[in-house]
Amino acid sequence: MLATEEDGRLVSRPMASYGHPEDGKIYFVTHLDTNVVRPGEEVPVNLAYADTDKNSYLSVSGVARINQDRRKLHELWSVWSEAWLPQGPDASDVALISVDPDDAKLWEASGKLLYTAKMLKAAATQTPPDEGTVKTVKM
Repeated sequence: MLATEEDGRLVSRPMASYGHPEDGKIYFVTHLDTNVVRPGEEVPVNLAYADTDKNSYLSVSGVARINQDRRKLHELWSVWSEAWLPQGPDASDVALISVDPDDAKLWEASGKLLYTAKMLKAAATQTPPDEGTVKTVKM
């Protein structure tokens, strides 16, 4: 999920992200006319990822910018991009949102069965459960 502030409220939207370890950025293929960020702006964002099968959750804070780097669009273009933007990576209204991460927080809990047992024990004993590990990374 990609979250931004709009009119004083936080708004989240599902978008497919493309991590790029070479430059440390996270990319989203989108329309140039998006309500996430406008050309020339830098917007604070939060990215949220979840793997519910593993009870793992990741929150990434950063700054988003929009551009039309055609080389990068071609590099990241996929069948998923094509499904949402059938006009292709060279169309005038196709763009990239790039996020420069500032920091990230990762929550990892035990597997579902063990986590359920911990929750039941917590409810029975009226004591908070062990939530697993939380790691914060400054980027």
